Amino acid sequence: MKGRKGFGILLAVSVALVSFGCEGDTGPQGPEGPEGPQGPEGPAAGVSEYAYFGDFGSQCAHCHATTINDYVTTGHRFAYDDLAAEDQSNLYCLQCHTTGFNCTVEFGDTELDPANCWDPSDGYSGYIGDESDEGVARRADLEGVQCESCHGAMGPDFNAHLPEISFSTWDNSLCAGCHDTQIDEWETSGHALAEGGDPEALGDHFGRSSCDYCHTSEGFIRTYDPTYADYDFGGNYSQIGCPTCHDPHVGEDGGGNEAQLRSEDDVLLSYTFPADPAEDDDLTAWTASGYGPGQTCMQCHKARRDNANVANQIANGYGHFGPHGSPQTDMFIGNGSYEIPGYTYTGAAAHKAGVTDGCVTCHMAFSEDAGGHVVHNFNPTPENCAGCHPGLTDFDYNGVQTTIQGKLDQFAQLIGYIDADDLAANIDDELTGNETWPEWQREAAYGFIFVYNSGDLGVHNSTYANELLDAAIDYTNDNLP
Repeated sequence: MKGRKGFGILLAVSVALVSFGCEGDTGPQGPEGPEGPQGPEGPAAGVSEYAYFGDFGSQCAHCHATTINDYVTTGHRFAYDDLAAEDQSNLYCLQCHTTGFNCTVEFGDTELDPANCWDPSDGYSGYIGDESDEGVARRADLEGVQCESCHGAMGPDFNAHLPEISFSTWDNSLCAGCHDTQIDEWETSGHALAEGGDPEALGDHFGRSSCDYCHTSEGFIRTYDPTYADYDFGGNYSQIGCPTCHDPHVGEDGGGNEAQLRSEDDVLLSYTFPADPAEDDDLTAWTASGYGPGQTCMQCHKARRDNANVANQIANGYGHFGPHGSPQTDMFIGNGSYEIPGYTYTGAAAHKAGVTDGCVTCHMAFSEDAGGHVVHNFNPTPENCAGCHPGLTDFDYNGVQTTIQGKLDQFAQLIGYIDADDLAANIDDELTGNETWPEWQREAAYGFIFVYNSGDLGVHNSTYANELLDAAIDYTNDNLP
């Protein structure tokens, strides 16, 4: 027993030495071992296992923070959220309300056909039916219409990405995949068919700053969107189309305009005589303001001849006599034409006060027949006017167009032409320089060509059209020998 007691004391001392005489749990660190073999190369910066990053532009925000902050206020950002609950599993809807849905789906399809899908396959469509944690997370990252919906997949190497960019609607429209109904309508419009719909001919004809800002998509964007004031468009020209009027990046909640329109600015008419913009701060009568989305159209559909130009036309003649060929804004608000001294012009019009959205009210009416969209062929129809004129079957309301056409022809015949078309076809040749017409005849003819160029035969503003033509006819009768 005595020996066993001594052994117990020795054991206790040994334990104490272990407890207090060593460092750490595993002893002091030994010398560095030999270097191990080289491991596999890790991913380069910006490289991902996915072609579609998604995540609502987080990868782009490093350089494009302002654009991303604007984008998240657009309808595109909420395209998936805005679907009804039952449509969030509808393949036909999902192909346009998600990012990277690289499959074509026909209405009523309930399964994806691999033959109708293409690479890259890791967009939203690649994770349909995948209820793993990865699948659920990837679908959430790819909801809505994001940067890559229009600019293409950014991965797997972000730094090698070349974004798809186009300001054209004809050949390279980034909107065509989903907005095909609107583009089908646009293709029949005057905007699309300018210069025969040929962008190269458009560039040859309008490739100068005095014209391209309203005759080309690139020119309009450069002029009316400050973001692109110094952008290099590379000498390309495109017809007025989707990206011309609509900014895909800025939503109304982010300070943008209704329908993501680029410009709803007030429009001060170019010809403001007798008011002088340099001296008169109150130019209300010569300003188109408050017509909402119609203000976008008014940026270009205006007379574009200033006080000095019109004065020179009256005094000396001019190779392009009269207003620019689209003075619809001026006609609509009842101002902007040369007015013969001594005659009364009120410019009053019911449409000016009653048509709150201006051009859009009649030229871009909402139609269930067109798929529940605003129609983009810009052609007014009598049905568009039915809200104010029930039962209207044509635009000759109360005979206004018949009356205006008669007065146009009457004026032309007074000065020796067959009819209004004959005079309009020859007026530039007659007035190149001060060779043919006396000044009084140019005064009278300005109101004629203003009404003629407006193209609506009094529909935009029958009061102003009648006042201009009545003065022209009376003044001509007073001055003819």
